[in-house]
Amino acid sequence: MLAWILIFPALPIRGHHTRRQNRTIRHSLRKPFAIAKLIFNMFVQQIDPLVREARFTDRWPTPPTKGVAPWPSLAFMIGVLGMDTSSERVPHRPEYRLFDSAAVGTATFICPPAGAILLAINYVRLGKAGRGVLAVVLGLIVVALNILVKLIWKTSSGSLERLEYDAFELLFLGFTWYLTWKIAKEDQGYAISQHAARGGRLGFAGTGFGVGIATLAILVVVAGALLYQYQHRTTVLIGAKDQVIYSGLATRGNALALGNALKSNGYLQERGTSVLLHKGMAATTISFGVQYGVWNQAGILSKFEELTRQVVPTVGGFPVQVQLIDSNGNVQETSNVGEVHFGGKDAVYYEGTVTKAEAMALGKRFQAIGFLRGKGANILWSRHDDDGTILAFVVVREVDAKMVSSFEQIVRDVAPVAGGLPIDMHLVNPQLEVKKDEMIK
Repeated sequence: MLAWILIFPALPIRGHHTRRQNRTIRHSLRKPFAIAKLIFNMFVQQIDPLVREARFTDRWPTPPTKGVAPWPSLAFMIGVLGMDTSSERVPHRPEYRLFDSAAVGTATFICPPAGAILLAINYVRLGKAGRGVLAVVLGLIVVALNILVKLIWKTSSGSLERLEYDAFELLFLGFTWYLTWKIAKEDQGYAISQHAARGGRLGFAGTGFGVGIATLAILVVVAGALLYQYQHRTTVLIGAKDQVIYSGLATRGNALALGNALKSNGYLQERGTSVLLHKGMAATTISFGVQYGVWNQAGILSKFEELTRQVVPTVGGFPVQVQLIDSNGNVQETSNVGEVHFGGKDAVYYEGTVTKAEAMALGKRFQAIGFLRGKGANILWSRHDDDGTILAFVVVREVDAKMVSSFEQIVRDVAPVAGGLPIDMHLVNPQLEVKKDEMIK
C-alpha cells in the first residue's frame, strides 16, 4: 500500500479528466479515507486491460462492458485476482467430445446413418448446426434410397438379377462409406486436431463401433414396426356379407371405392365374397378368391382381367397385378393389367403375360404403319398360355368385309413384334362386345 501511495502522483489518471479534476484529485490526498478509495479505483483501472482479455474464455468472469464500476463486487475481484497475468495464457480445455475420422468410418461401415449422426454431432459442437442438420438429412435419404431399391428391384436367389442387385448394393454402400469418411477427414479433420491439442476428448473407432451397433438396432426395430404395419390387413365390409381386405399403402378409401365398383359391376352380390387389395411401392395387386378348380377353366383369367380393367381407377390406376387365390389364400393364377399411352388419346392395353416394355414396342410398331395417329384408337393385347395371343381392336362402325380385310393386314404387319402368328383377332365395340373373331395364321 505504501508503494502505491509513493508512486501514485507519477501515474497517469485513466479516463477523461480535465486538469481541474486532476488538481481536485491530488488535493483529496490530504484525506486518508479518500486516498484509500482513490488507490482502489486506480488499481481496478490499471488491470482493466487484463479483465477485458479475460472475456475470451469462459473460465474467467466477464466484467462490465461499459467502463469499470468504482466499487466492483467481491466475487468479481476474487476472480480477477486469481487470474494468470502472464503474456501466454493456458488455453481452456473443451468439455465436449468430438469424433475423429476413424470413429465416423467405423460407425458408417456398420450402419451408414450412424456415421451421419457422428458427423452431425461434430458440426453442432463446432458451431455449424446447419451442416449438422444437412448431414442427418442426407443420412436419411441414403436409407430411403436403399429401401426403395430393395422394394423395386425384384430378384430371385441365384438369378442374374440377384447378382446385379448385390453388385449395386456393394458399390452403393462402399461409395457411402468413402464419402462419409472423406468428409470427416477433410472437412472436420483440422478442427478435431485443434480440439485434441487443447486437451479435448476424442471418440475413437471403439466409440464409433458402439454408436453403429446402437443405430443399427434402432433401425431394425423401426423397420420391423413399419413392415408389420405394411403387411397388416384391415377389413372393410361392402354391404352385409362381402368384404375388401386391404394392406400395404392402400387406404380405407381405396378399399371402399373398389368394393362399391365391384358391387356396381355385379361381382359382389352379398354372398360372402372376399377381395384382397394390396398397394406396394411399384404396383397394386387385386386378389380374387375362387372355388377350387375354377382357375383351370378356359378364359376365366381373361374375365377377371377385364373386371380389373374396369375398376382400376378406384385403386389409383395402372398397372395392376391380378391374382386368383384358393380358399387357403394360395395364389393359383397371376396376370398383369396395364396401359401405355402414345400421345393424344391412343393407348395399348396389355393383359396376361405381356409386359409394359412389349406393349411399348407394339405401340411404336402401330405408329410406324400409321395406325396410331392420336385420334383415340384403343388396342387390347392379351397373351395366356392356354388362350394364345389375342389382339382386339375397338371399332365404332359396323363391321364389314372391307374392314375385316384391312385389320387382317394390320395384324400380319405387327405380328413379328407381338410374338408371331397365329394371332386371334377380335373386333369389338366400345362396350367390348366381340363382333368379329378370326384366327390369323
